[in-house]
Amino acid sequence: MSLKNRVRLALALALSLVMALAGFGVAAPSYAQDSSTLVVGFAQEPDNMNGFYSAMAFAQWANDLVQASLYDFSDDLQPVPVLIAEIPTRENGGISEDFKEYTVKLKSGLKWSDGTPLTAEDFVFTYEMVKNPANNMIQGSNIRDALESVELVDETTFRLKFNVAKPFPEDLIGSPGLSTILPAHVFRPIFERDGTLENAEENQDPTVFSGPYVLREWKRGESMLFEANPNYVFGEPKIKRVLIRFFPDTDSQYAALAAGQLDFVPNVSEGDIPRVAASNPNLKLVTVFGGYIESLWLNLQEEGKGPRAGHPALKDVRVRRALRLAIDRETITRELLAGATSPTDSIYAGSPFEDKSLGVTPYDPEAAAALLDEAGWVVGADGIRAKDGVKMELRYSTTTAGWRNNIQAVIQQQLAKVGVSVILEKYPASEYFGTYANKGIVASGQYDIGQFANNTALTNPANVTVDEALSCAQIVSEDNPGGNNWTGFCSPEMDAASLVTKTSLDPEERLAAAYKIQQIMRDEAPLINLFPRGDNYAYNTARFVGEIRIGSGVGNQWFDIMNWELK
Repeated sequence: MSLKNRVRLALALALSLVMALAGFGVAAPSYAQDSSTLVVGFAQEPDNMNGFYSAMAFAQWANDLVQASLYDFSDDLQPVPVLIAEIPTRENGGISEDFKEYTVKLKSGLKWSDGTPLTAEDFVFTYEMVKNPANNMIQGSNIRDALESVELVDETTFRLKFNVAKPFPEDLIGSPGLSTILPAHVFRPIFERDGTLENAEENQDPTVFSGPYVLREWKRGESMLFEANPNYVFGEPKIKRVLIRFFPDTDSQYAALAAGQLDFVPNVSEGDIPRVAASNPNLKLVTVFGGYIESLWLNLQEEGKGPRAGHPALKDVRVRRALRLAIDRETITRELLAGATSPTDSIYAGSPFEDKSLGVTPYDPEAAAALLDEAGWVVGADGIRAKDGVKMELRYSTTTAGWRNNIQAVIQQQLAKVGVSVILEKYPASEYFGTYANKGIVASGQYDIGQFANNTALTNPANVTVDEALSCAQIVSEDNPGGNNWTGFCSPEMDAASLVTKTSLDPEERLAAAYKIQQIMRDEAPLINLFPRGDNYAYNTARFVGEIRIGSGVGNQWFDIMNWELK
């Protein structure tokens, strides 16, 4: 059976499952689905409710309901002040002439959900905690590495001083740079007692919040219940409760959506859009700029330095390039993702900083086989390549998301054609994206090829994937358990170019550095980019009063939830 027919059959079966479940009913929810309760479906359960300790998008989305940022970005990429009185600029005195000093002014009268004043002291404490290595935070490295000092000016003002120029305030004081503000009156006693926040119960079961909602109940494996925060800076939301239900797979999630048991679902994959739209005439699909790229991450870790080292073949750049040549990404995007996206080799895909002149590596299994031969990996009698007695058998892992598992199956077949054996593995997201300390699959190196998405460049050329997930200083190890670089790839040349994208005041110099990064990524192939992804959402129009505005992946999808209203 051809790939195209197999895909059509899989989609037909999946749609039949959705419609069957919708017709016969899925498990009835134990709540009143009325105008007071927004019901959301998550295909993954958050692993942490402290944004500094999670690499999961779903955890960040849950955190965004309960944590207010200094400012967000709207669906059209415009800054939306939240806790901040005004966005600092050089013109208003908020940024120094050399871009090394920021003076941040908050709105007056801010409160935490428990009524305690939310002041500049909370921000000073938060920055101090991010900077302190004892906390082993896996997020915030862009602040930690550059921050020289944080100073309390007065109750509503604090000052940041950096060791290099920081021309992009959104990377340091907006949602992307500081998505969690720690209530000092809650976390300071914990730090003084334990010397670290890493194991604080408040990370899992927080009690004090700054966002539009508070977390009222977390039934592990089932749901999270949030209630409106009357002390939120913009007042109490119209929707009194948000219930997030967890689903073991996207098919069961879409069945509940089709049956009208869910009002809102984030993270609809490109390949699932047609069947989701067809499952219920009241569903509206919305796509906003997300800045994610789905990729195959290759384990280049060294033996004995912490995480499990990847297959020795992956150390050879010729092998990595051969794997890229052997994967038919065009067919995957056309037939598994309904042509909603297209392949890319650029870590800046979809942004104004993409170097389109580099092109896209074509599907060429013959060239792939020649490179593997050149690297000494020869096809044996069993059809599998080997070198020095070691077979080329690669562990290829991802989450339990059905569309990712479909891609896995196709890539397994394509790599088999060039003599590469692939063992497919899939894990719950909380296990897959767990921290190094908790033996997360990717962080601890329990893979050779890992498939997941990561952010690319957003509003400026400082690329978060390059800056964190591929930085030499971020390689995870026993000595650096909070590192974000799980691949082990290290390029001092790329790190230097990354620093230019973050600190140069010359736009042309920044762009040239971004182009240099893309060239290194293409040549060294530490990961294989599959395709860029938008942020795709589905919501039930029969439940909402009017259309809703959904924020982009640059900031916070809930940025306008104050104005959402249910019928």
